[in-house]
Amino acid sequence: MKAHIFAFFITLTIVSTGFAQMSGNPDNWCREGLFTRETKDFGVGFVKAARTSFHDDQKTNCPTAAGCKTTSYVVKGDTIITNKKFGAFTCGWFTSSKGGVKVGWLRTADLEFPLMLHSASERVWTGEWSYASNTISFTPNKLDGFLNVTGDAMWKGLGDNVHIGELDGRSPHKDGVLEYSDGDSEFDCKATMQLAVERFLIVADNGNCGGANVSFSGIYRKVNKK
Repeated sequence: MKAHIFAFFITLTIVSTGFAQMSGNPDNWCREGLFTRETKDFGVGFVKAARTSFHDDQKTNCPTAAGCKTTSYVVKGDTIITNKKFGAFTCGWFTSSKGGVKVGWLRTADLEFPLMLHSASERVWTGEWSYASNTISFTPNKLDGFLNVTGDAMWKGLGDNVHIGELDGRSPHKDGVLEYSDGDSEFDCKATMQLAVERFLIVADNGNCGGANVSFSGIYRKVNKK
């Protein structure tokens, strides 16, 4: 069996149909809904400070102004997925052990970005991944280098207003990246999926993978089956 190993060091640039679709937003924005779609440069960092607070982007002088500091924080050893920098700050995504998500600006000096080698084998992909109410699952396919991909996403509005989205197909994976596509049309569902430290999956879709407001974009955590 081939050993598939990839290095994740500070940033990994990916050329894809899914990542880096957003443009025109203020440089100081760091938001959950935009995180995986506004850049193709991602990294994995670890908190080295005993504790560091998130800073928001609600005002034009954020995240540097004193009033931008929030009550949310991460602690030493926590894993942070990063996507861009703004002055002395890095935009970071933290997923707690219970699946809760916090996105915001963190002081770059409080993070470290070591060189890490990780497996990108079929074994790492296989299983269920979750983000909020969304799920994506991978199972082996008889074709070498391919995986079966299924997924469910939902957006719930007021009352019983519910929109859903689905993934169902097979896709090749290479060097920790999988490009999912329902077809060749620009209106077909397409999504780029990138492994990060074997426990996280960075996903960006093109906005055509379900009903209005439905998106698979986000950072998924692998579900540990008991």
